[in-house]
Amino acid sequence: MESETEDHKNVSLIENGKEEPKLPTAMYSREFIINILLMLAVVVSATSSGMAMGYPAVLLPQLKSNDSILYTDEEMGSWIASIVTGSMPIGSLISGFMIDKIGRRVTMHIQCGVVILGWLLAGVAQNHATMLTGRFVSGVASGLGMVAGQVYNAEVSSPKARGILSSAPFVSYAVGILLVYALGAVCDWRLVAGLSTIPPFIAIAMLFFYPESHVWLIRKGKIEKARAACVWFRASKTEKAGKEVEDLIARFSNEKLENYSWRCIFEPYCLKPLIISIIFNLLQTLSGVYVVVFYAADIIAEMGTQQLEVSEMLIAVLTALIRMIFSFVSCVLLHYMTRRRLGLLSAVTTSLFSFILGICVYLGVSSYFMPICLFLYVAANTVGLLVLPGVMIGELFPARIRGVAGGLSYTLFSISIFGVAKIYPFLKRTLRIYGLFSLFGVSSLLLCLWIYLTLPETKNKTLHEVEDYFMEESILWTNRKQRDRRRCDNADALMK
Repeated sequence: MESETEDHKNVSLIENGKEEPKLPTAMYSREFIINILLMLAVVVSATSSGMAMGYPAVLLPQLKSNDSILYTDEEMGSWIASIVTGSMPIGSLISGFMIDKIGRRVTMHIQCGVVILGWLLAGVAQNHATMLTGRFVSGVASGLGMVAGQVYNAEVSSPKARGILSSAPFVSYAVGILLVYALGAVCDWRLVAGLSTIPPFIAIAMLFFYPESHVWLIRKGKIEKARAACVWFRASKTEKAGKEVEDLIARFSNEKLENYSWRCIFEPYCLKPLIISIIFNLLQTLSGVYVVVFYAADIIAEMGTQQLEVSEMLIAVLTALIRMIFSFVSCVLLHYMTRRRLGLLSAVTTSLFSFILGICVYLGVSSYFMPICLFLYVAANTVGLLVLPGVMIGELFPARIRGVAGGLSYTLFSISIFGVAKIYPFLKRTLRIYGLFSLFGVSSLLLCLWIYLTLPETKNKTLHEVEDYFMEESILWTNRKQRDRRRCDNADALMK
């Protein structure tokens, strides 16, 4: 049986100048397989939410045709596209309290039911009010599922598998977007809505076989159930599971003695990760990650690709395929690369291809170079910027306020996505497409700077170690590196 000490022998931070971590031999162990099984339920559930995000790209072109029974102009189309993200904050806020009150798994069950309701309303819509209601409900469901799924995955997974599991919902988002694009290319929008109810039904069935998070069970005083759940999560490694449960009990007992309440969210150790997450999410939204999801076909048409012998919808489907492929790539990279390095690489390359696209559109370039650059832009932001917000929800926030802080962070994230999606028609008219891509490039550069200065490295760190980091004074990770070097120098001096 591998001990935690042995696990950490292969782990070292790039920032301290040590070697890269080697692939653990437990990668293919029974415990790792159980972690993958846990991921599947969240993945299947989130797939339908990804389909809801990508639905406007196939829905709006059909509704804008003159023979549509539900004809939609540009203004109404912007509401149909953006209202999902506008209602996500409601689901996120509710989820933050629900996962702490009734549990992570039960919340995910409820989310699946709400997803089904949203798709049914959209599928049977005979007027815009019903369509908007269905899209609104789908947004609430997406908010519910994102926080619950991220927290559940982070709490039940082992540290070495946590990066892969935390990025899983975003992989499923990419799969859902590709799936709805592909269905929309050959099916009527009503049929697409009906088929989108299949993933949540599957997720409901799968979740019945999984235990509740042992972290939540301990907080509710259900110690024996927590032990049984932890043994299941750790592949029947009783000694390892027992030690983990005892450590959690001791930690939570100390928290109770210190009289923690929801007000602790305003304490520096809670406020710092929240600020890091909020600004990261805002700049990520302004880098165009979700704008391209919502308005793929429209943006491609505005780029001047009409002269190519390829339809805008086909290019949109290919962007979704690229997004899905690189979502899987990000899972692998999260295992091999540090979070900071992956984020910096993604932000820099996203900025580069944003500026290239902006310049090409401005100069009127019309060749296959344009869609290729768009594919590279999508690949660049998917591999890091798309998945890291979900990883942060699971890894940065202290356990005592993880539900509330995660809900608040995702709420503000959703509001920013809603705002950008809603004003896209205005931005397109005022900035033009080349100006829009320039905005994406500047935002990506600012995000690169923010990652470099503030984002702490959490790879192969236990959640307790991450919490302890935020107990320190500075919010800047660069200061942390300097303190680490001073500590090493002092230790070397003492040894001499």
